[in-house]
Amino acid sequence: MALEELNEKLHGRDVHLHRGGNFTPYDPEHPVATAEAVEEFHETEKWGAKEGITNPDLLLVGSQKKRRYLIAVGVSVLVLLILIGGVIFKMRSSLFSEDKVSLSVAGPKNVASAEPVSFTVAYSNGNMTDMKDAVLIVTYPDAFRLEKSNEMKISGQSIEIPLGDITAKAKGEKIFTGKFYGSKGELGHFGATIRYTPNGFKSSFEKSAERYEVTIASSPLSLEVSAPQELVTGQEIDYVVEYRNQSDSSFSNLRLRMEYSEGFQFLNADPGTNEGENIWNIGTLPAGGSGKILVHGILSGARDEFKNVRAEIGLPQGDGTFLTYSDGERQTKMIASPLSITQTVNGVTSITVNPGDTLDYEIQYRNDGNVGLRDTVVTVEIDPTYLDMKGLVLTNGSYDEKKKVITWKASDVPGLARLEPGAEGKFSFRVPVQKTITLAPGANKNISIRSVAKIDSPDVPAIAGSNKIIGSNILLVKLGALVSINMEGLYSDSPIENSGPTPPIVGQETTYTIRLSLNNSSNDITQSRLVLAFPSGIVYKKKSTPESETVSFNERTNEFTWEIGTLSPDNSRTLSLQIGLTPSSSQVGKTPLLLNKATFSGKDTFTSQTLKIEKKGESLSNSAIIGNVRSQ
Repeated sequence: MALEELNEKLHGRDVHLHRGGNFTPYDPEHPVATAEAVEEFHETEKWGAKEGITNPDLLLVGSQKKRRYLIAVGVSVLVLLILIGGVIFKMRSSLFSEDKVSLSVAGPKNVASAEPVSFTVAYSNGNMTDMKDAVLIVTYPDAFRLEKSNEMKISGQSIEIPLGDITAKAKGEKIFTGKFYGSKGELGHFGATIRYTPNGFKSSFEKSAERYEVTIASSPLSLEVSAPQELVTGQEIDYVVEYRNQSDSSFSNLRLRMEYSEGFQFLNADPGTNEGENIWNIGTLPAGGSGKILVHGILSGARDEFKNVRAEIGLPQGDGTFLTYSDGERQTKMIASPLSITQTVNGVTSITVNPGDTLDYEIQYRNDGNVGLRDTVVTVEIDPTYLDMKGLVLTNGSYDEKKKVITWKASDVPGLARLEPGAEGKFSFRVPVQKTITLAPGANKNISIRSVAKIDSPDVPAIAGSNKIIGSNILLVKLGALVSINMEGLYSDSPIENSGPTPPIVGQETTYTIRLSLNNSSNDITQSRLVLAFPSGIVYKKKSTPESETVSFNERTNEFTWEIGTLSPDNSRTLSLQIGLTPSSSQVGKTPLLLNKATFSGKDTFTSQTLKIEKKGESLSNSAIIGNVRSQ
């Protein structure tokens, strides 16, 4: 039997219409179709089209055919939509492509500070359709000062310019002009982005240009450093720094700083430094403005060694870095004399002393050449302004008070008659510092005691040629500030009115005024404060004058604090405050103590030393003012 005939016999239409069997209508395994159902099937080929056909197997066959039909229809629709979408996409792609939108930045690669310069941003639409609502966004570096226009919307270092609609095949450009203000060698970057919506699209697109790098080839500020090409080690040296604003704009908050080589000893500067020994706050430098700084010091080093000095001018940044606009550097070659000489004070070459201290100088000399030298003379020129020269002690040699020079010759030391190669020797002397230092009007408040040691021989010119190179050495001894604290107890004739019995009576309060006076011999002292520690029986009455002074009181420690700030030698400070005393019976017949001690602290800006001075409070226990406590 053929396969088709077997399939028809098993599953054909006649199987369902077979009426030859004697099946009961109630046998679920042998359903019998009614005449009406058969008639309906012939008409519609669908079981259950009329009410009353409820056989589930007959209903399932019709449902499967319906589902297959619906699936076939859905797949056909989906395929059709995909085909239509592909056609539309291809048509739209042929009209617009992002690759046909171009954007670029052009301009000089190297620019001079403070000179006008222009950059061009070019754009084009190579598509067959328009670009709607286009906006150009340009970013520029911090050092660039943009010349603004009304069409620009500026936010930080970014510009937005509306371009409107860019038609098909259209081109355009925008030119930006400005000036750079930055340090030489600084790099800057320009960026550009165009934002748009293609015609017929709802979403927006962006196109960015490649970043454009610019180098600043020169600075708007010029700086030159001058220094000698050669110097004998241990001698004084002057560095001169000149700066100028070459632009047409002013600069604010400028700072100049210097870097010295090892072996440089800073003496002073004109104008003086603002921080340490190497920082000056220039502030505002107007267009065309200029300035000069002179730094004076002592430079020491080995023979033929090069010593560098560097200066830079710029702006300090918030993160602690320094933006340099211009810098300069110079070298000095160290040369040596056949005669060398050095000095120490109290065994060291760098020292800070206070009024009343004693200075022990030692002078060492040596012939470093290969030829003996005749009639060698050693001298020390010393500044006696703040020294007690009456206390000068010399082991040998002599002091010329008029010339302010101590001299040693062969008559004092026979070995100086002929100083052989490698021969050496030393001298010493002692001199005290004045106990009381008073600055003359207009005198430098930063005091240094200067001494210059020299050694010379008439044979030196024949060895060194036409230039007579004398061995010399300069030593500076910094003098620290001397702060005096004067305290006085008052009842009457006081800037603050007092009350209560005097002499004081047990159980009754008497008020007194403490008048304080601070004086500084030299050097500015910063972070200054004075703390008064009172006995437990004393209370601060919360009155002080002048009221502009910053004061506070800690009741738990019974300490009064006066925040002074900077104490300058040319400006003494005074303060009066009121205290209250209520004596106890244990104090009868005794003079009460108003103050335990006073403690002054601060930092000497010249010597960088921290000062701490304590003074006992007994000086306030004046029986003529307070008297002995009486009983009631």
